[in-house]
Amino acid sequence: MANIVRRKYKKGYSYRATVRRQGFKPIHKSFDNITDAKRWARKLERQIDLGDMTDYSEASKLTLGDIIKRYVIEEKHKDKKDQTVHSRIKNLLSDSISDINLLRLSSKHIAEYRDRVLKVWSPNTFNNHKSILSVIIDTAITDWGIYIPYNPCKSIKRVPIPPARDRVLNLEEYERLLKACEVSKCIYLKSIVQFAIETTARQSEILKARREHVNWQNKTITFHDTKNGDSRIVALSEIAFHILKTLPVSVSGFLFPFKNRDHLNWHWYQALKKAEIDGLVFHDLRRTGISWLFDHKNLSVPEVQSMSGHLGLVLFGFKGILWLLALIAFLITLS
Repeated sequence: MANIVRRKYKKGYSYRATVRRQGFKPIHKSFDNITDAKRWARKLERQIDLGDMTDYSEASKLTLGDIIKRYVIEEKHKDKKDQTVHSRIKNLLSDSISDINLLRLSSKHIAEYRDRVLKVWSPNTFNNHKSILSVIIDTAITDWGIYIPYNPCKSIKRVPIPPARDRVLNLEEYERLLKACEVSKCIYLKSIVQFAIETTARQSEILKARREHVNWQNKTITFHDTKNGDSRIVALSEIAFHILKTLPVSVSGFLFPFKNRDHLNWHWYQALKKAEIDGLVFHDLRRTGISWLFDHKNLSVPEVQSMSGHLGLVLFGFKGILWLLALIAFLITLS
């Protein structure tokens, strides 16, 4: 007969079920309700009695973080074309989900992780993290022979991707945003906002940029480990170059020494609130910069693609493509 013990913790109660059978090590698993604990215990006892007993002992000693680290050590991710896989693994290890025991891991934990990160990340970013996590769990089951009852990632649906955004800052919003950034406690906020628009660089590219990546003589900057997997050299405008020359020098070597993306986003959303600007995310600065390149600097589509590091026009969404086609047709009539 299984033994079930109720334990109290800050958020309520958990139920720890223990199954003991002669010839087997005791097997434990915790649940959020007693019904699930009893169901699991009965199923396990039945498996043992029928001789269909899988060894849970290894999984009971491991956390999710343990198998993520093993995945990295064995370089399972090296054959992935996506250069951001390593970054996703790092994010998973820094989250509390990595501390959960493998036997206790359930779809509930994946759902809680989803709800937590979607406060900061886009749906696509979460989906990508869930995908690599699912691959890691499958690898543990199939390649390493670690018995995990099931892969809980497969019970959680992908978050729908919203339609392509076409939000850009207008000049009046831009002025309000800069004023809000000027009174921010973060001395780098105004500079990074202006730099993002001037270079059309992605947030991740800017946060990785270091002083040694700047060619001060040629007025260029090299962005490494970009989304497309390649390095990209961008010519700096006079405004962008002036921003870099006047930046406080950080001992870390980074041009914009934020602790992480969340640190930057916190200051960003505080500034948006003060500026009374709704419906804007940091990535919209990139879209704004690209839009202004067409509107104010008269660059061609290939020139903008080269500068922004974008492989196609999908960034603009369907409306943006129509707008560009209309612009090109208009320019042809003037020629």
